[in-house]
Amino acid sequence: MSTIKRRNFFELDRESFIPYNTNNIKKTIEILNKDKLIIIKWLKNTWKLNFIKEFINKTNLTKSYFYFNKSDDIENRVSSNKELELLLNDYVQLYKNPKIIILQNISNIEWIKDFISMIYKSNYKTILVWNTIKIWWIKELEIFTNINITEDNLESTLKYWAINEVKHIQEIDLKEKYLKLLVNDIFLNDIFKNYWVKSIDLYKFTITFLAENSFFSSLRELQSKLDNIQKISLKTAIDYIDYSIQEKILKRVYKYDIKTNKANSAKAKYYFADNGIRNALANFELKDEILNENLVFNLLELNNYNVHSGVSGKFDFSFYWELKEENITNNLIEQKIYIQMTDNFSRDDIKKEVAKFMKIEDDFSKYILIESVEKLWLKKLRYDSIEIMETKEFLKRFAKN
Repeated sequence: MSTIKRRNFFELDRESFIPYNTNNIKKTIEILNKDKLIIIKWLKNTWKLNFIKEFINKTNLTKSYFYFNKSDDIENRVSSNKELELLLNDYVQLYKNPKIIILQNISNIEWIKDFISMIYKSNYKTILVWNTIKIWWIKELEIFTNINITEDNLESTLKYWAINEVKHIQEIDLKEKYLKLLVNDIFLNDIFKNYWVKSIDLYKFTITFLAENSFFSSLRELQSKLDNIQKISLKTAIDYIDYSIQEKILKRVYKYDIKTNKANSAKAKYYFADNGIRNALANFELKDEILNENLVFNLLELNNYNVHSGVSGKFDFSFYWELKEENITNNLIEQKIYIQMTDNFSRDDIKKEVAKFMKIEDDFSKYILIESVEKLWLKKLRYDSIEIMETKEFLKRFAKN
């Protein structure tokens, strides 16, 4: 007996995916059951499509989903809400109403919000895979890169990150060439096309400057540093940074005062969502200190915490990591982690950092991350809730959580 193969309007290879998104799938189902609509966001080409495939398979929707990705519409047959509505109607006539509608890269479709409103009122459950949209009442979910760090892949992850295609390329020169092509693809399709950037070179200069440097500054201070090298207005600098944050290339981090429980938004530091992209912008010449710090930030985000830089009085430390959530009995659970990291600490410096952390009166984990325990001849590595450890060991341990 022959079976009728479901016709895809835009082909989606459902079988080829890496299963790891169980928690995100559960969150998505919960939101869809309650609100019918969710926005999935993350950096272009990193795990969003994998999430869609895994979602379809694990929710047993392989025969009842309508998927449209505007990037696959090479002939531009669907350019307006009406044409997309006709496409959905074609599906319904062939297969009845889909149980889920998934729309990806649809920002350039005219009147797309009218289409979204129409399917929402028709009680369709809908996933929007779209960075540039912002609808105040719709919940958003970020899909992070899956990281599994071992002794064997630590150096590669640090420099080239964890994008599937990059991991499977063995030759270093091909890894670097692929990452540079990926950067150009992201800039072209997510930045230049979506935001009508006037000067491509000026945007590349701005984002490359942020890749090569790691410091706190106000937007005006940052613009001044940029302007001393290449002429750029404050508005343009702000716009370029905002575009990059919107497309998940950059993440902005403020200092959080744990004594006042307030974040200071006067100055910020910028991290990249992908170590490989950050390193590619610097022609793969970034120091390990910058790459390590960026990778630690990525791991903290992966574990769904709110990530800040920390300050306690006059004591500044690298990261303050906080999570507040309710358990099944509706009790509020609070988790925190404090991290100080540097490659330049002496033994005396470490003693001072331990003394400063000791003044923070809680039992949450506090880490002082250094390059080498052996080089500093350290014997004692734990003081109550404070642990001194090598950065690479922290990365390997935390990537497994």
